[in-house]
Amino acid sequence: MKIWQLLILLMFWSSSFSQIRIADVGDGWKNKVEQALDTIKKYDVQKYYLIMENCSNVAYWNGGFSTTEGDSTITISTREMKDGNIYNISAILVHESLHLFFKRFNFNLKPNLEEVVCYQHELEFLEKIPCVDYWLIENAKNKIKFYSKP
Repeated sequence: MKIWQLLILLMFWSSSFSQIRIADVGDGWKNKVEQALDTIKKYDVQKYYLIMENCSNVAYWNGGFSTTEGDSTITISTREMKDGNIYNISAILVHESLHLFFKRFNFNLKPNLEEVVCYQHELEFLEKIPCVDYWLIENAKNKIKFYSKP
């Protein structure tokens, strides 16, 4: 059984889905996040449900990378939001939601292993999108290689 299948199975055992609060800071960012969520739902409904179950907030920050905050917030870097690539924002939400899942259920993976699993999760999603930007797939593959190093 693939790890994502196990994660999805665990997800369905948990409570009902909630609405995500998306920070509305102008510049159309809230709309871009909503478009990204719609993209995820269109191409991989299981990953969409994982996001809906584990994320209650989407916020932004000036850091160089996207991350999670607490146990239910995905924080997207302003650099990535300014770029505005919906597939990249989708990939961020997919990736970071798995980190939230691990926090929620107290998975204690080594940091590099957790990153490998999250990038594999992201890559599985990206490979389902026809005509997705090639650099997104290459980035996920490169990060898997990087974090897999001993």
